[in-house]
Amino acid sequence: MDTGAPWRALEASENGAVGAAPGRPRPVALLLAVAAAVLVVGSLAAVALVELQPGGEVQVVAGPNGSAPAVAGSQALVVVQVAGAVARPGVYSLPVGSRVADAIRAAGGYSTDVDPRAAETKLNLAAKLQDAQAIVVPRRGEATSASSGAGTASVPDGPLNLNTATSAQLDALPGIGPATAAKIIASREQRPFTSVNDLTTRKLVTAATLARFRDQVAV
Repeated sequence: MDTGAPWRALEASENGAVGAAPGRPRPVALLLAVAAAVLVVGSLAAVALVELQPGGEVQVVAGPNGSAPAVAGSQALVVVQVAGAVARPGVYSLPVGSRVADAIRAAGGYSTDVDPRAAETKLNLAAKLQDAQAIVVPRRGEATSASSGAGTASVPDGPLNLNTATSAQLDALPGIGPATAAKIIASREQRPFTSVNDLTTRKLVTAATLARFRDQVAV
């Protein structure tokens, strides 16, 4: 090799400079190594945060605008009275959106004295429940137009017997609505009335309300 040529001397000088510091990292390689180290540390920190969550779930602690996320409160309920030919007549609380069929199921379903044909005709099992609604399931041999709170009352001959009156007939009395009618029916199922005054002693109606229809009822 002709080392006397100027370009050969320059080439030899550059090669010697490079070889003078073997293993010295170049600036670009150093930056890449630092960046890789930062990514590894960040990934490990993220994994640690997720593993600290109970059950392996990531919990949201703030909404999109920094506000706390909405927390579901207690479930809204409707309170209904279920009476008539069911296994367990009484007052039940069910979630809003429940159906008449759900209320009857909560009361233990139909009892053995249910009138299936009348129940199918008078009850809309798919209807949504309303708060304070009265649901009366008809019995066999009971001439009734009762439904889930609505119906046409037949006119009785003489005073209305509190122990046999239908929900619609009781509802037609002054001061009595579907909910009170259902309470009267539920009370007589537990213990038949022996006096008209039982309506007040059992706190089903007030004395003032009873005075409005006392001459229209009997036992």
